[in-house]
Amino acid sequence: MSRALTLALYALLALNLVAALTIRNPSEAYNPNHPNVRMFKRALTTNPADVAGKSYDFIIAGGGLAGLTLAGRLAEWSNFTVLVIEAGGDGSDVQIQETVPGFAYMKGLSAGPYGWGYKTVNMTDSLNMAKNYPLGKGLGGSGAINGMFWCRGSSDDYDAWGALNPGGAVAWNWAEMQKYINKAENVQMPPQAQADQFHIILDPKSHGTGGPLQIGFSKYIYPIVANWVPSWQSLGFTNKDLASGNVHGVTITPSTMDAAKGARSDSRTAYIDPKAAFPNLTVLSRQQVTKIMFNNTMGGNLTANGVQFQADAASTQYSVFANKEVIVSGGAINSPKLLQLSGIGPSSVLQPLGLPVLADLPVGQGFHDHVSFGMYFSIQAGLETWFNLAMNVSGAQDAALAQWQATADGPLTYVNEAIGYINAADIGFTAAPDAAGTAAAVSSKYGFPAALQKGIQAQYGIQNTQLPTDAGQFEIIMHLWGKDASSIAIQIALQHPYSRGHVALASASPFDPPLIDPDYFGVDADTQMMSAAVAWVRKLAAQGPLGAIITGEQSPGANVTGEDLVNAFKAASGTEFHPLATAAMLPKDSGGVVDTTLTVYGTQNVRVVDASIMPLHVAAHLMASTYGVAEKAADIIKAKYAYHPPTSSSAAPTSHGTTVAEPSSAPTDTTAGSSASSSSLSTGAKIGIGVGAGIGAVLLLGAILMFCVNRNKKANQPNKNGWYTNQPAATGYGQDAYAMQNVPGSGGGQGGGQQQRGFDSPHRPFDRPLSAAGSVDTMATGDLPRGG
Repeated sequence: MSRALTLALYALLALNLVAALTIRNPSEAYNPNHPNVRMFKRALTTNPADVAGKSYDFIIAGGGLAGLTLAGRLAEWSNFTVLVIEAGGDGSDVQIQETVPGFAYMKGLSAGPYGWGYKTVNMTDSLNMAKNYPLGKGLGGSGAINGMFWCRGSSDDYDAWGALNPGGAVAWNWAEMQKYINKAENVQMPPQAQADQFHIILDPKSHGTGGPLQIGFSKYIYPIVANWVPSWQSLGFTNKDLASGNVHGVTITPSTMDAAKGARSDSRTAYIDPKAAFPNLTVLSRQQVTKIMFNNTMGGNLTANGVQFQADAASTQYSVFANKEVIVSGGAINSPKLLQLSGIGPSSVLQPLGLPVLADLPVGQGFHDHVSFGMYFSIQAGLETWFNLAMNVSGAQDAALAQWQATADGPLTYVNEAIGYINAADIGFTAAPDAAGTAAAVSSKYGFPAALQKGIQAQYGIQNTQLPTDAGQFEIIMHLWGKDASSIAIQIALQHPYSRGHVALASASPFDPPLIDPDYFGVDADTQMMSAAVAWVRKLAAQGPLGAIITGEQSPGANVTGEDLVNAFKAASGTEFHPLATAAMLPKDSGGVVDTTLTVYGTQNVRVVDASIMPLHVAAHLMASTYGVAEKAADIIKAKYAYHPPTSSSAAPTSHGTTVAEPSSAPTDTTAGSSASSSSLSTGAKIGIGVGAGIGAVLLLGAILMFCVNRNKKANQPNKNGWYTNQPAATGYGQDAYAMQNVPGSGGGQGGGQQQRGFDSPHRPFDRPLSAAGSVDTMATGDLPRGG
């Protein structure tokens, strides 16, 4: 009898081992060595048939900066299935142009297939001129082809978002944005010798060190850059890390760069490419989402059940279905375009085009942008600039590329990093426009609704309050590519414009460019401030070390002043590539399009996650802020769908979050009969059963162990193919996993940390068991009905 019990015990241990090997711990689901991650294969595809007609929990329209960041974070939960649809390519055919930092300026991609090729309308207050409006098209979006600046606004900039959304369900302010920007980044300290030579100050407390996005400094910085900080200091400005919440001052700013590799880091390389695959994530490139499909209403709100997409106007149209949400991440120009095509937008835009008005919202209206103007200065002969490298004089670029390929070093690792911000007091501007009158005039010009006029008036009130503070009104950048080998440029960009414009459909075709009108200098205060900023830059160019090497002003020319100066900068100004507020996060009665959960008003399950939602501009390039928005959005969505186990004493959660009933205190007839049958077995029968169970358990245990060993051996072998079908394996980030450092706590990079486990989200606040409805086994949940 004792032998039978012993064998039965062995059998029980074997069954427990089986359970231990098969039950999935969701908090370890994306450890690179976790065996269950091998069960599914992540798909990157250009074939629409691979996804057409299928269902995914989340469909993300747009695989740019925000879209891929959000996709990577949502896919961390293995019971979510995520589809990203991107109009552009996967980048494998332009990998060198995207990866080499200097090529962002010298071999820019925005004019080719990886750019949208948009232009503005002819703008009345910009001498009736149309301006080029470059935007990234392809995985990573503009973040894969831009100038790589990594900087964030002042605390007042983000606190203004909160002030414009009083009583919002979700907080948006400096503390939140700092936390989520830090969550995205892994900052790399510069070598001390480089920091000393170029006056680089980096405050570790203001940055994150556990995120997937690599942030660093150029390995090679041109010697002329050493003149930047001291020249500002001679005017009384402070050299500091501008990420601390006050941008008034000067700095050498970091970039979205892996300094060790001398290579760009972007949402694709950071969140999608690493070798530990997200098996529940599918990315479809070279297909454009053309319409959001709605099939019914829920609680009075439109319910989206999928999207339509196609490669171009002549190609087949396909549909794919969403079980939970459709998330629009096309950027501040293409997101409003898609919403309008789907019947969400101003009736004044949709009705003349014959489009149904499903939700009459001011989509595309209230749009504003940083307007930028460049001044050129001649410098002493013999000083090294970008010109010879950019123009490949005497093979300079060829030699630099060979150096980069051999050592990941040299001049091609440099991008513009010399930057500073001046406030209204620095330029002597005090003539704040009347908030009510200016809002009324702007709204009348474009036919904005009364609710949006109210919202714009509130924005102007905040901008006027910021004028006498340290809020950055102008960004000043030194650019090393001038008109010739002995010249440089200094760029001036208005950070808090009063001018407002709109983005609207030009036709009902999704393949026609939209009408883009930022109305640069539409409010006279912007013109006055730009004139004053030009005068300030002339003062900087004559001061300190810069003044010692600058020999003259080439353009617009030192003698160009007054109305001639205004005409000069209106003619030469253009976008700084920072559009926002086209689907603004504001109360509905203030002209909002989305609420603080980023859900579109009047819909049950459509969100916008990109710079479109930012209601008021910040004194910074928008890249860091957009990563912060996407990171925060991922946590908002995870919070909504987090599984909460039942608390009833009559049910207990299983490993997959299902519930099982506790047995009653009194057995039923069936259980009683079973018990009686069991007790009637003879001792010999019991021994036989025990021996058989024991032998079977040992054999099963051996088989399981051999299977697991062989599977792990195969799983841990290096992947012979890159993530892209036409990309070799050994190509930088494609072979990297997320760094596994300690990540900062929720206090914006300070305080207690937690260990990042494989691919689990830093700051992961929602550990929970998998739900039965959407487990790693069932994948798609089928929460919503399909329809057209």
